[in-house]
Amino acid sequence: MVLQLYILRQLLLSIGFSIAGISMVVLPTVTVQAIHRLGAVSMLTLLSFLPLVVIELVPYLLPIAFLLGVVATYGRMAAERELVAIRMAGIHPAWISLPAIVLAIGLSIWTHHLLANVSPEWKYQQRNYSRRATIDAFKDNFAQGRTELEFGGSSLKAGRAYDNVFEEVLLDLVKEDGKRLTVSAARAELSIDEDVLYIKLEDAYVSDEEGWLENARPVWSFPLDELFPFVPMEKTRPKYLTAARMKEVMAGEMDLEGSRSRNNFIFEIHRRRALSVIYLVFLLVGIPTGIALRSSTQLGAFTAAVGYCFVYYILALRLGGELWHWGLFSPASAAWVTNVIFLALGAIPFYRTLWR
Repeated sequence: MVLQLYILRQLLLSIGFSIAGISMVVLPTVTVQAIHRLGAVSMLTLLSFLPLVVIELVPYLLPIAFLLGVVATYGRMAAERELVAIRMAGIHPAWISLPAIVLAIGLSIWTHHLLANVSPEWKYQQRNYSRRATIDAFKDNFAQGRTELEFGGSSLKAGRAYDNVFEEVLLDLVKEDGKRLTVSAARAELSIDEDVLYIKLEDAYVSDEEGWLENARPVWSFPLDELFPFVPMEKTRPKYLTAARMKEVMAGEMDLEGSRSRNNFIFEIHRRRALSVIYLVFLLVGIPTGIALRSSTQLGAFTAAVGYCFVYYILALRLGGELWHWGLFSPASAAWVTNVIFLALGAIPFYRTLWR
């Protein structure tokens, strides 16, 4: 038991370092992409968006960290002759894999919950986050002295601006009937109250299709819901549905067509399960790789581990779907093809390393 706890601690420590290293590479890239996607938004809006992106990456990055942790732990044990000491103590080498197996099972259960119940909803929220970010950016920008603003199909240009006050203003406004108004004013004050944008003008001249009209202090109001209309993405696509919801839909009497076909739902459910158990697959290839290569070259072991991950995810994202669409496998079995291939390739070196 002492040996198992020792190996478990080493595994957790190695996985923790791997997660930290991966995060240092991935998070800056994710942040830059989020800024590019959302535009000039506040830091709070950006920080609220990042978890929606990260939660989608966790089921892919955590198995990589697990594999690197396994390679590092068992490779170090081989390099420092701890495996030789374990054999000399009369302990079968197979027992050293038990902590990794327990950890892999626990991570698989947690990842399946993430993929089946949490990630789909967060992924849907991510796709529809841009509207809220656009509104937040508009609220932030018009109060920061910007001389040019766009809202809906309308725009405002000013010679000078401070806070929410604009001078020498030219407005291009879209009316409810689709007609456009051109407004020239000496001063404009913008405010938002209960999600309604108010524009108060002074010394304004309004031009429409019928000519120029003079109005000393006109006020226009625009509901933000109309300026930035919400067009939700279709939530019937499998990737936006939880596993329980897909099963409910399949159990119902409604006709499933197109992207909501029964086979698509079956494939998606099993694809998530296959991704969840990747820890056990990586365990089979990780322990032999660490023991065989780490004692001779640290870089070689980690390069091989990264190569396994790259090949697995390429095949998992493409191979199963293609085999199903070609009619060579059923949707359920096609989702597991990549796992079966890696299990077959990993079982032999795993057995030879720990049982021979």
